Amino acid sequence: MKTYRAKHTGFCFGVKRAIQMAKETAASYKNVYIKGDLVHNEKVCRQIEKTGIKRVNSLKSIPKHATIIIKAHGEPYKTYQEAKLRNLKIVDATCSMVLDIHKKVRQLQDEGYQIIVVGDRNHQETKGIIGNTKGGLIVENNLDVDKLKGKIGKKVGVVCQSTQDIDKISQIISQLVRHTEKLLFINTICLPTRLRQEEIKKLASVCEAVLVIGSRKSANTKRLYRLGKKINKNIFWIDNPQKINKDKFDKFQSIGIIGGASTPGEILEKVYKELNDL
Repeated sequence: MKTYRAKHTGFCFGVKRAIQMAKETAASYKNVYIKGDLVHNEKVCRQIEKTGIKRVNSLKSIPKHATIIIKAHGEPYKTYQEAKLRNLKIVDATCSMVLDIHKKVRQLQDEGYQIIVVGDRNHQETKGIIGNTKGGLIVENNLDVDKLKGKIGKKVGVVCQSTQDIDKISQIISQLVRHTEKLLFINTICLPTRLRQEEIKKLASVCEAVLVIGSRKSANTKRLYRLGKKINKNIFWIDNPQKINKDKFDKFQSIGIIGGASTPGEILEKVYKELNDL
């Protein structure tokens, strides 16, 4: 068996930065809280909790004058307002590329564009982006475009969740242009996502099978799996080396390995070792 590791794998810049900021904050302050998951990986979140950072679902659970860390996926504008009203110290670990999307939607809105965000409706990043607009719309797929018929204005500015698939977005844009007079699209898919998506397509084309490693909560990992599956039926999504079934994988002569942007490098190394041990 030959194993091929993707070149662009492991933590992306935004995830690395968020983890580092969380650790530094835990070491510098007492009563540190985070609303939701810092990143979408269970192992990383457990490690963060061991530093003493407490996870909450609402800012109402955080005592006044405590410290709050904003997760890598970002938050709506109202979260910052509420934190300030509660006199919380804010440590913003939002990925810089996501913050740039927030900035872009505010600029587009100031220029009179109605904002449409192409993204997973229930994903924290999408909620954060739409929460920095006034009355923006979320489009998850082509069916959503039809449902929004009559709500789409004459001047539309479109951005996307940073881990989306450009092919899917292109299809949605081709639908949206039929319902507006002017459409401005800004491609806000981040570079780490683009590089990984290119690599999964290559691995799925040249390998008999590909392992996609990452959490089920991770949107970018899910996208890698779906893109690979379009090319090769032998695409498998696992979150740790224990899920490697010898009887399932030893029949393949070549296997590719790729990880999501929040998958720890040590997990990828263990998967690589497990496959080589076969």
